[in-house]
Amino acid sequence: MADRFPPDRPNPPGLVPFAEARAAVLDRVEPLPSREVPLGEALGCVLAEDVHAAEDLPPFANSSMDGFALRAADLAGASAERPAALPLAGEVFAGSGRLPTVAPGTAVRIMTGGPLPPGADAVVPVEQAEVDGGTVLLRAPVAERGFVREAGEDVRAGTVVLQRGRVVDAAAIGMLASVGRQAVPVRPRPRVAVVSTGDELVDPGEPLGPGQIRDSNSWLLVAQAHAAGMEAFRCGRLHDDQAALRRGFALAAAEGDFVLTSGGVSVGDRDYTKQVLAELGDVRAWRVAMQPGMPQAFGRAAGTLLYGLPGNPVSCFVVFEVLVRPALRKLAGYPPERLERPRVVARLGEAVRSPKGKVSFLRVRLGVEDDGLVATLTGAQGSGVLSSCVAADGLAVVPEPAAGLPAGTAVEVVLLREDLAWVS
Repeated sequence: MADRFPPDRPNPPGLVPFAEARAAVLDRVEPLPSREVPLGEALGCVLAEDVHAAEDLPPFANSSMDGFALRAADLAGASAERPAALPLAGEVFAGSGRLPTVAPGTAVRIMTGGPLPPGADAVVPVEQAEVDGGTVLLRAPVAERGFVREAGEDVRAGTVVLQRGRVVDAAAIGMLASVGRQAVPVRPRPRVAVVSTGDELVDPGEPLGPGQIRDSNSWLLVAQAHAAGMEAFRCGRLHDDQAALRRGFALAAAEGDFVLTSGGVSVGDRDYTKQVLAELGDVRAWRVAMQPGMPQAFGRAAGTLLYGLPGNPVSCFVVFEVLVRPALRKLAGYPPERLERPRVVARLGEAVRSPKGKVSFLRVRLGVEDDGLVATLTGAQGSGVLSSCVAADGLAVVPEPAAGLPAGTAVEVVLLREDLAWVS
């Protein structure tokens, strides 16, 4: 077990309990002001108000099948031996405005979606009829209102068709169009500006110099923000220079609704980020009692919410999922029950270790056995081992009091993949 977990270190003073940090972050976040957006731009946004139907859906009785509209009483004695023969008195198509009247003893050809013509009270599907010249032969009775979609069968005028807090998905777009909404009041998707800091960072595709590393965190954070339902973009990389940092963060705050940065929030001599952020606003640097991801910062810089994440990629990944993602989703207007990723309970497939006084988030795979879900480690759990996240189905939560848990212990697992939501 020892080679899979980072070494234990004494906890620094002033650790903020994880639950307290989460509450403090969410208390500072309020949903963005609502605004009306065109229907074509509403996908992925959260509804700011209930949506009511202004009219019945469908607005008129219509045929659910291609067939023949008629009076059910005219087929009362119809049988295979004695079919009812009804003369055809016209046709009705979807969108027809002028409708023929169905007199007793007659029928009208009708297409799916066509308005039920006056006098008719039923439809016989075309598969159950036979046309002979200008007459239709029908060999069985039909129930009154058979194969008829009634006005308001789907939705009655005045009904709430979509509730506030609903994420506008494809089905919601279809419903909004069906009830005639050209625009819809939503909480807009927050724009997340991602800032990279550090002279040692190199973009993908550029050659690595001595002591340099790839800038993976900014790409990671943009992807995580997109996966959380936000808009996100990378800002320019900032050098370890106070003036450059000051300008860069001010520009990011002007362009985004929420700024993310990683690195520069620890106690290093050249970690200027937290100093500059303190100058720009009320950003607080703190150490959160969690592993990985202890050094963080949060507050407002130049009037915009900003979260400073740790520089190690696994720490950055985990802190986003358990602290930043809920904050962004609250900013986007998601209801409280949808801020977090789904969680399941699984038993540990092996013994695990956790530092005292911290909540641990272990990267695990999930498997199904006869007695339920089993969580096993994806490998080494160090904060620089990004492959442990790539292989993970979820984050197993080891609560703060525990210094370790034996195999078979039931733990909560934060699901990281949408295709695993079924296990919850």
